[in-house]
Amino acid sequence: MSRAHRVRLILQAGVTIGILVALILILNPGQLGQDIARFPIIMVPAAIGLTACFYITKGLRYHQLLRSESIAVTPRASVLFTVGGEAFGLLPFGELARAELTSEATGAPIGTTMAAVTVQELLYTTVIVAVAIPGALAYAAGISGIAVSLAGILAIIGILTIDPVFSAVLRVVGHIPWARRATRQLEVLHEHVVRLMRRRETWLWLILSVLGALFELTLFWLMVRGTSGEAIPWVTTTFIYGAAYLAGAATSPGGGVGGFESTAIALLHTQGVLGPAAVAAALLQRAADKGVITLAGFAAWFWVQRHIRVRRGLLLGNGETAPAAPRPASLPVAAPVPVPAVAAVHAPPVPARTPVPVAVPMAAVATITRPVVAALSARPEELVAHAASPGSPRSP
Repeated sequence: MSRAHRVRLILQAGVTIGILVALILILNPGQLGQDIARFPIIMVPAAIGLTACFYITKGLRYHQLLRSESIAVTPRASVLFTVGGEAFGLLPFGELARAELTSEATGAPIGTTMAAVTVQELLYTTVIVAVAIPGALAYAAGISGIAVSLAGILAIIGILTIDPVFSAVLRVVGHIPWARRATRQLEVLHEHVVRLMRRRETWLWLILSVLGALFELTLFWLMVRGTSGEAIPWVTTTFIYGAAYLAGAATSPGGGVGGFESTAIALLHTQGVLGPAAVAAALLQRAADKGVITLAGFAAWFWVQRHIRVRRGLLLGNGETAPAAPRPASLPVAAPVPVPAVAAVHAPPVPARTPVPVAVPMAAVATITRPVVAALSARPEELVAHAASPGSPRSP
C-alpha cells in the first residue's frame, strides 16, 4: 500500500469517526448514555445472533454468484471473504475490498468478482426497498420517496443490462475528462453483470437476499425496542430502516455513515421516540452491525492474507492447491542428481606452480562439459539401464 493510499484511508476513517462523534455531541451525552444503558442485556445475544445470521446469508449469496461464474471456491471461503471485506465496510467503496480479496485468493479475474458484488448489492437494495413499501403507506411522502428510489435502482439495473442503453451511457462517460479512463472497466463490468443477471439461479437464490434483509430489519427493530421502550410495529421500523439505508447510500459511499443515522433519528422522532433514545438506537444498530463485523473482518482479512502468503492459490476449506509452476531446467533446486561413474569427468592434476591459462578454447570447454550435460539431461531409467549394461564399470 502506497503512502498516498494510507493517508487517504486515514482521512476517510477520520471523517467517518468525526460524523459519529458529532451525532453524539449534538444531544446530551449523559442522557444518551442512560438510554444506551437501558438496553436489556438479555437482548445482546439475540442482536449478535442476528448479525451473524445476516453475514452468513450474505456470504452464501456471494458464494452462489461466484459459483455461477465457475470460480472454484467453498462456502466457508465465501463467508470468510465476505467477513474480511467488511473490515473496510465503513470506508468509501469498501465493498470492493471483498472482490479484491476473493480475486487474490482464488486467482479469479477482478472483473468477475466485482460483478458478483455489484449484482448482490443491487438485488439486496431492491429487496430492502420492496420490504419497506408496506410501512411507507403510513407516510405522505414515504411512498413517493420509495417509488423514486425503486425507479432509480431499476434504472441502474437497466443501464447495466440493456446493451443499447449502456452504449449510450458509455458514450456520455467518454466525453467526461475525469471519467474517461473508466470506460474499459465499465465495459468489463457490464459484460459480467449481464451474464449473471441472465442466469436463472441468480433469481432463484434471491431468497438468500430476502432472508438476509429480514435478519437486518429485525435487528434494527430490536434496537429501537430496547432503547426506547416504545412498541413500534415491525412494519414501521422496516420503512425507517429502508429510508435510512437509501439516504446513506445516496449521501455517503462510506457505509452510509451520517446519512443513515440522521434519517433514522428524524423518522424515529416522528414515531414518538425522543432524541437521545433515537440516537442511541441508531448508534447501537451501528455497533451491533458494523462495529462487531469490522472487528471480525480485520481478523478474517489478516488470516486470509497470511494464508495466501503461505500457500498461494489455496482454495480454502478443501485442501487443494493450484499446481506449482514448473521450475526451469537450468535452475535445479531439488537434491542433486547423482551422476553415474561412466559420465564422470576427472580433470588431470595441475602441477605445482603451473600458471593457469586465462583463456580456454571453446572447443576444449565443449569437450569437457558435453558428457556432463548429456548425463544430467538423460532420464533416470536410461541412466540405470546404461549402468546395468554389460561392460559397464559398475552395477546399479
